[in-house]
Amino acid sequence: MSKRRYWVLVVSRDHANRGVAGGFVMANHGKRAPLARMSRGDGLFIYSPTDTYPGGRPLRAITFVGEVTGDEPEPSEVIAGGYCRRAHLREIEPLPLSRVREYLPASRLRFGFFELDKENSEAIHELLAS
Repeated sequence: MSKRRYWVLVVSRDHANRGVAGGFVMANHGKRAPLARMSRGDGLFIYSPTDTYPGGRPLRAITFVGEVTGDEPEPSEVIAGGYCRRAHLREIEPLPLSRVREYLPASRLRFGFFELDKENSEAIHELLAS
């Protein structure tokens, strides 16, 4: 078994709620490649720049945490030609970027999807527990 990895997905809170209801995550508007990098059991952080998309109010916080549960990307029913990955997500009290900036590289958020190292992931989980 490969080691557990941790991923940050940039998704508005309303779109992430769709994932909770459907048991999935999407990355970069349905792109398959980011989802293919994930493995079952990997950890997830959903960073929401806004509460709704498009044009929502700024949120700038981690709003969901979870785990990848699917083995492979699957065709999406939400976006024609797009892909999703089975996942279990739970909504959390928003954890503002100002509290996690030391552990979450804000310069990478514009890419919409990236891997977060284990140490920074654990530090964020500690903040969630406090």
